[in-house]
Amino acid sequence: MGNGKPGKCSLKAKEIKAYVGMTNFDAEEIKGLSIFFKAISSSEVDDNLIDRMEFQKALGFKESLYVDRIFQLFDEDGDLNITFVEFICGLSILSTKGTLEEKMSFSFQICDFDGDGKISRQELECMLKASLVESDMALTDAQTELLLNETFAQVDQNKDGFIDYNEYKSFVEANPKIISLMNVDVKKKCEKLAAMSAAAGGEEKN
Repeated sequence: MGNGKPGKCSLKAKEIKAYVGMTNFDAEEIKGLSIFFKAISSSEVDDNLIDRMEFQKALGFKESLYVDRIFQLFDEDGDLNITFVEFICGLSILSTKGTLEEKMSFSFQICDFDGDGKISRQELECMLKASLVESDMALTDAQTELLLNETFAQVDQNKDGFIDYNEYKSFVEANPKIISLMNVDVKKKCEKLAAMSAAAGGEEKN
């Protein structure tokens, strides 16, 4: 990433081309994301890495299990920090350019805590409660239990007590709105950051 000044893309053309090839983003979006990443990674500690707290603040998530799971999936090598490559690859899926297939696979992994390729009732319950917190939906324990029972009964087609990926995929394809939390407007966030940087630059001149 380099140590360019805040608000300026320090990536070389060759790097940008490589990043475009591994994500759903175009060259201009990669440039914007490099600036976005630089701002995030220096918000707490200027180390060119995004930690858990910086990640939560930047993407606007609440303090919940939901953000923990997303952070863990972005952090592919499990070192508790997100590099630029991990950042753009993960965000490529969550962006509005991410395909339904990518989002389904990612959201399934969020629920599959132990990575065994299936979602248990307990895993679904934990993720359902976290999702309700994230989306500001207030349900009573009874309502949550009813929703959990109905969802599990509908998705677990072979009634083996687990939801495998094929069952999950069929359910999401029939109800695509359930992964609406998987959409992050990257362009809007980059534009907001650019405006903030411009305002800060104006203040410095004054």
